[in-house]
Amino acid sequence: MKWLNDILGIYYQPDKVFEGMKDKPRWLIPLIVSVVFTLIVTAIILPTIIMPEQIANLARNPDIPAEQVEAMQANMSGPIPLIVGLVGNLFMVPIGLLLIGLIFWGIFSMQGHKAKFADMFTVAVLGSLINIPGAILKVPLMFIKETAKVSTSLGLMLPVEMEEGFLVRLLNHIDFFTIWMLVVMAIGFSVFTGAPRKKSYWTVFGCWAVFILILSAAGGLFKFGVQ
Repeated sequence: MKWLNDILGIYYQPDKVFEGMKDKPRWLIPLIVSVVFTLIVTAIILPTIIMPEQIANLARNPDIPAEQVEAMQANMSGPIPLIVGLVGNLFMVPIGLLLIGLIFWGIFSMQGHKAKFADMFTVAVLGSLINIPGAILKVPLMFIKETAKVSTSLGLMLPVEMEEGFLVRLLNHIDFFTIWMLVVMAIGFSVFTGAPRKKSYWTVFGCWAVFILILSAAGGLFKFGVQ
């Protein structure tokens, strides 16, 4: 059962897992596991944590007329948000991983390394499995705190009053499980492309740093969704 060894091994010996895939990448079952787990988490927290929290926020907003609030609450309380969330994640998870694979395929190719898209996609898929222990930790905390705003990031060090500031938005992206995932991905890219491990780390973390800086800056202009 190589697929099981791949899934378990990615947490404690990622280099060995990727080395074992150099001849034939194995991404299908890990992708199914990643997508199914995401759908399960969505089905658990969307109707019980996320939607009730958003409904409560609407009720507290003095700028929205009471009649409009009631209509919006009725729509948000039905099955449609859950269906949309499940269908959205069913497609967005694979698409997101394809984009990650495509981006790093292009970057490592431009650096002069022999990169195959299938290999880079495999690394992205296996790296996404690091989200599983993160969710296993965070979902119970959501129920305990009755909010979707739980985190294992450096943003916890700053006071609540600074929640809307750039620094907090930036630190919220510096999460233990995100760092772990990036390390795993850097190892995988190094194994498949032959790039020096140190160079792979710089490439992955450099791209991520640029991404979160842009995301944090944009967050000050467009405030929406659940953090």
